[in-house]
Amino acid sequence: MTKPPSRRLPILAMLPVLIGGLALDGGPSLARPRADGALFGQPVIRTLTLPADMRPQSATYTPSGRILLTYARPGESDPRQINLAIMDDDGSHIRPIFSGTIPVRPKDNGIRYMVFADNKRIFLGDFVIECPTSLDDCTQAQLVPVTYPPQVADGAHIWHRWSEMVVAPDNRHIAWTTLLANYSAAVLTGELTRGPDGYVVTRPQIISSSDPFRPDPAHADGVIPSPIRGGEVKQFVHGGSALSLVGAVKRDLPDSVVMDLVSGKVTPITDTPGYTETTIFSPDERLGMVMTTRFSQTDPAILGLMPRPYPDSLNMGLSMFAYTYAVTGVRTARPGNVGPALIDIARSQREDGYQGANLSSQADWVFHSPMSWHPDSRRATWIEGLRGSETKRVQIVTLPGYKAGPAVAPHAVPDSLPYGDSDLSTLPALAGKSQNIDVKVYGRRSGHILYRRKSGAIEKIYVDFSDDGKQVYSGRETTQINMRGQSSYEADIRLTGPRPGIMKLQMTFGPLGGPKPAAIDFTPQADGQPRSRGFAEYGGQRLSVDRLAP
Repeated sequence: MTKPPSRRLPILAMLPVLIGGLALDGGPSLARPRADGALFGQPVIRTLTLPADMRPQSATYTPSGRILLTYARPGESDPRQINLAIMDDDGSHIRPIFSGTIPVRPKDNGIRYMVFADNKRIFLGDFVIECPTSLDDCTQAQLVPVTYPPQVADGAHIWHRWSEMVVAPDNRHIAWTTLLANYSAAVLTGELTRGPDGYVVTRPQIISSSDPFRPDPAHADGVIPSPIRGGEVKQFVHGGSALSLVGAVKRDLPDSVVMDLVSGKVTPITDTPGYTETTIFSPDERLGMVMTTRFSQTDPAILGLMPRPYPDSLNMGLSMFAYTYAVTGVRTARPGNVGPALIDIARSQREDGYQGANLSSQADWVFHSPMSWHPDSRRATWIEGLRGSETKRVQIVTLPGYKAGPAVAPHAVPDSLPYGDSDLSTLPALAGKSQNIDVKVYGRRSGHILYRRKSGAIEKIYVDFSDDGKQVYSGRETTQINMRGQSSYEADIRLTGPRPGIMKLQMTFGPLGGPKPAAIDFTPQADGQPRSRGFAEYGGQRLSVDRLAP
């Protein structure tokens, strides 16, 4: 279920436009995106045909290759009233399996639909829908509550106990992101254990980083940023031994990463200057479905074009503006799209500028989560919403020319991780931690970075900073944050060396709410200059802010 944007901001805050050509075949519901020579061949997109009295809300492929559809009937408007049906992906053989109202719990975060690999259960976040047999022939589904550990379930330190939650292929382990009251987040794993009164999350452990800095032994006044583990979880991958998450490796805007659960090592899957949040891997793990702004005229790539040092721990808080402008705003009123993109995972990891195929086929329809794959790795589905309305549709992409590999076999999910923290009593302390930061990071070869962060303001000053002795940063960038009013970002940065770059940029954003959230303000200021102006250059590419929609 797509969540309101306000529930996304904590995670996102802590952390050239190319439009694909389309050839229509059989009307607007069937489209063939332009191929890019990838191994998946020529994708074909179609809209799932449904009865007129079924208004789709969410859809996902099941392990048996059928569609689990969440829908509303005429006259139903309560988002907690859900109807579920199983059907073939041509819209035939529809079987309703559940209808009821999902109780509201304090600190919940809506409803998601994660189907267990056993094809008998659906994880909703705070409840599980169980069938005694397969979902395919279910007639007696029941709603069973889930009890989280008390340190996560409720309390003044918790904003939402989960933002995303996923189930491992072993049908036992889960992972989720907890949003804390101080606009930070923690990623946890645990086990779902069935008891007489429902499910209990047992053996929980925190697997995300709690402190991004450690003392610099070479400089008494310096710190060394540590690689950040964690981010909003999206999928168990590599058979359950790793997680796909939102992360930042090179850019100040998010990309998609995979974190190995045993080692904690984070590996980038995408590297885009714009906003790229989610990669859902195909069962053979050679392809990915990606939520991204890379094909949109509202792609905020100007903010991430020039890579900056330590964008995870020394971030400028730009993700909240990028998400609200390019995702929330596009879904409500602003022209543009959020993909999805279909990618070759290996090419995405090794090729600079790799785009994949644009699966957004009509200008007025905008991607909504979730994305999922058929078990044959040759079909995938996602939800789209008609811009500015409550109308949704189910899109399916088929890859007739793709020679899929075998599905990745399930692996044991580690029960205990060397970096994991099973003491959840630390969560209230994390939530009470001040977000004020004032640190000095020395370059390994020269210079330093001053990074200051406090409520409503972030500043990053580069003083001839270089880690490799070749690429040298100098200049300053600042963010002034007012979620209900005007916020601004300014950058005057120069990068010298083999891959030079420059940012001479000023951007002013409107309130994060309202009919045009995070609108870019181009109106004149007192000196006659527009409130948003300037450019970024890097790698032979130049982007100007005046090319973006307001």
